[in-house]
Amino acid sequence: MKVLQIIDGFNYGGITKLITDIDNNISNDIKFDYITQVHIFNNKDNVYNLNSDRRSIKGKIVYNYRLYKHLKKNKYDIIHINSAIFLFSFQVALIAKLCGIKHIIAHSHNTINYNKLRRVIMKILSPLYLKLIDIKLTCSLAATKSLYTNTDNVILLKNGIAIDKYKYNKSIRNKYRKELNIEDKKVYGHVGRFSKQKNHEFLIDLFNEIQKKDDKAVLLLVGSGELEDAIRNKVKLLNIDDKVIFLGFRDNINEILNAFDVFLFPSLYEGLGIVAIEAQTNGLPVVVSNNVPSDANISNNFYKVDNYDIIKWMNTINNIKYYKRENAYKDTINNGYDIKDITKELEKIYRGLV
Repeated sequence: MKVLQIIDGFNYGGITKLITDIDNNISNDIKFDYITQVHIFNNKDNVYNLNSDRRSIKGKIVYNYRLYKHLKKNKYDIIHINSAIFLFSFQVALIAKLCGIKHIIAHSHNTINYNKLRRVIMKILSPLYLKLIDIKLTCSLAATKSLYTNTDNVILLKNGIAIDKYKYNKSIRNKYRKELNIEDKKVYGHVGRFSKQKNHEFLIDLFNEIQKKDDKAVLLLVGSGELEDAIRNKVKLLNIDDKVIFLGFRDNINEILNAFDVFLFPSLYEGLGIVAIEAQTNGLPVVVSNNVPSDANISNNFYKVDNYDIIKWMNTINNIKYYKRENAYKDTINNGYDIKDITKELEKIYRGLV
């Protein structure tokens, strides 16, 4: 069975990691190809980059044309569209159907707040869209409405993680804290691309207040993105660049989490926020915004703050209860986020179609 995974976006993020983790666990008779604009994958034979920036109208046209040519040239049993953007998912599904693809899966991984015009377009096109796709998947209840006006028969498929990789490891913790010269520090951390969604502006303002009250506080930022320079400038203006460490893109987040003491996640929106699951698996207290779905709450280490009032965030952080981290991974298993179980569920869905 040959499945084409289509991933929207330009960054190596949670969705990409999820699909590649599934790929590593799925049965040998199911083969994945990828269409993605994540350049880190360019050297792999089964990854196709259509080399078109879909953020412009011209780019969308070029992307759709090249996708059409690719689907005409290559045969796939299933197209799996990983995107919460309705118009993108609709266009891909329509092109796939025109190319004779028999089985199409739509999969929402995020929450999108559309303006009125986009909501009207979505409502008009939804009847056709629902005829084009065979399976409706979502990673959380909150992510469902981004793609589907009709939520009947939507299948909840959790964004699983490779649990063994995220178990707390004290020796790895000591290694990274020594390398970063933060052995005696209170380490606050964040993982996410530098984009508006992840709300780094607020995060820096919050940490600025934290470090005023705790001279041992440092902030580790893992990720890269279009707003990184702006955030670096903000850190310099606040004169806290000696306390904020930019680690850039890392493919070993599972190891870096060990060095944290508290995980901060003030996103403006999330479909799930899989990194919050990963952090809890590692035994970290996780403080999130009200925009992170409750599906991400899998432990006693989850703290949700209902707005962006820094005083409320500070009070929450000051009242964190710290637990032993070694056994935290059991909560992840008990809540159904083991990538092995998720892969088995998806495999059943694939086999049910073909």
